Formats: sequence, C-alpha cells, structure tokens
Amino acid sequence: MVNVITNNTPATGRLPIGVLILARDEAVNLPDCLHSVCGWAREVFVVLDPRTTDRSREVAEARGAKVMEHLFKGYAAQKNWAIENLPWTTNWILIIDADERVPPDFLCELRAIVGQPSPFEGYCLRKKFIFYGRWMRHCWYSSWDLRLFQRGKARYEERKVHEHMVVDGRIGYFKAGLIHNDFKGLDDWIAKHNRYATLEAEEAVMGSDGGHLEGRLFGTRLERRRYLKERVWKRLPFRPLWLFIYLYFFKLGFLDGRLGLRFCLWHAIFEAFVTGKVWEKKLLAKGPIPNYYMKEVEAYLAKHPEERGSYCD
Repeated sequence: MVNVITNNTPATGRLPIGVLILARDEAVNLPDCLHSVCGWAREVFVVLDPRTTDRSREVAEARGAKVMEHLFKGYAAQKNWAIENLPWTTNWILIIDADERVPPDFLCELRAIVGQPSPFEGYCLRKKFIFYGRWMRHCWYSSWDLRLFQRGKARYEERKVHEHMVVDGRIGYFKAGLIHNDFKGLDDWIAKHNRYATLEAEEAVMGSDGGHLEGRLFGTRLERRRYLKERVWKRLPFRPLWLFIYLYFFKLGFLDGRLGLRFCLWHAIFEAFVTGKVWEKKLLAKGPIPNYYMKEVEAYLAKHPEERGSYCD
C-alpha cells in the first residue's frame, strides 16, 4: 500500500531539488533531518517501511514532507524503487539518511551547483560523523558517497549493504560535507552494526546480485576504494587489529580524545563481527556442524550396547 501526504508548502524560491529520506522508527532523528531540508527543497519524500512503530509518520507530516510507504526489502532495492516510482518533479535528487543533516556550508555549495548548467551528472560527498555530541574530526571523516544526481542518470548497484551508485556520466565532488548525528543510543548502534555485519558476510560469501560497481585501482575514488577493499583489505589477516591501528594511530584518532578511543574500538569490534560471520558462513557451507554430544554417546554405546536402553530414541 502507498499512502501519499501532499506538501502544501509553496515552492517559490526553493531549489529545483528533490530530497529522498528512507526511514523506519526514526522519530528521534527526523526532526533535525527535515529541519535541514524542508525550507529550501522543492519536494521532500520520506519513504517509510510499513513496519514502523514509532511517530515517524507524524513527524514527517508535521514538517510538510510527502510520506509514502513501501516494504523494505534491502537498502539498494528500497532506494531504487523510490528513484524510479516516486512522482518526482525535479531533475536533481539528493538522498540523505534520517540521521544526516544538510549544514549551511553544504547548502551554499548546493545552490551554486543547481544555479547554473552542471558539467556533471552526479556528485559525491563526505560526512562529518558526530559521536555523542563531538565531531570525530580525525578518525572518521567518511569516504566519498554519491548522493546528488540527475534523475535518470544513476542507479544503485544491487548489494546487500554499503551500496554505491552507478552513474551514467561524469562525477563531481562537494567541498562541504553532510553532518551525521544519530540520536539513538548504544543499543541501537550495536543492533544496527550486527545487521550490517550479517549483510557484509553474506555479500562476501555469496557476492552481489548485479549492477556491480567494479573496483579499479586507477578509476574514480569510489572505484579505487572498492578495489582496495575487495582485493587488499579482505585478504588481510587480523583485520580488526589493523583497523584499530589505522583509525587510532594513522588517522590520528587519539587526537579525538577518549571518545575517539571508544569510537575506534567499537569499529574494530564491528570488523570482528564481520570476519567472524564470514568464517561461520564458510564453515556451514561445508556441511552441518558435528553434534559433539551425539558423537560421544554413540562412541560409548558402541563399546557398551547394553546401555542403549538408557537413552531416548
């Protein structure tokens, strides 16, 4: 079922950009997210998973966003559905997460881009990661992610997690970045990254479904990152340890103080989740795990068959 709430806010003076936000139980994050876009974007779509249980719908409606529901079947699938099926009236689309915000410097750069003919079909951006109220300036200034694009020129690759856009055309890069600031607590962070670890493990064992962004050492920044992750990073032993060393020492995470230490440790633990789940899936692919108890009982009964009546069939 698709439920549409129209936006009666006049579009006079607004930028010819549509904003897409995917959400499920994001009532705590949506107010700031919508505050950062509803004043300047010509249209804002919030696509809710119908299994949402909190006040996400009410929050989005109150800010004048157009709210639609679509059953979530994966990050790439949900975004591609929204790109291809929502009633867009703009040529440019910006995709942001519910825990992200558009700061003033980013908006100024955005105005300059859409205010004149662009030589690019898509734009990559980075994010300032805010952790318990503090910007992790050193250890985690995010990698490049393509989020602004001309409608009909881009589509997400079919991956289970960490999906990238495949663009038909040239790519530009923002100088300013979005703000990533999740107001949910540690329980949610652990649950979310546990889900991500499962999806990453499935991706590593089974591969992607199609439309894959190919990794190239001398390609774009996104292609080079994919190449290093697939060809180099995944083959390293002790990845959780190397990730902590990279974030805390090489990226100068220690300059972010105690919060930086916690941040680097937690991401190293997340990497351990991924490597552990990859190992488990590869192990299970070889066959079921032996039942140690039954093996021991059968070995005992082989020597003492008269005791077989002591055990249930």
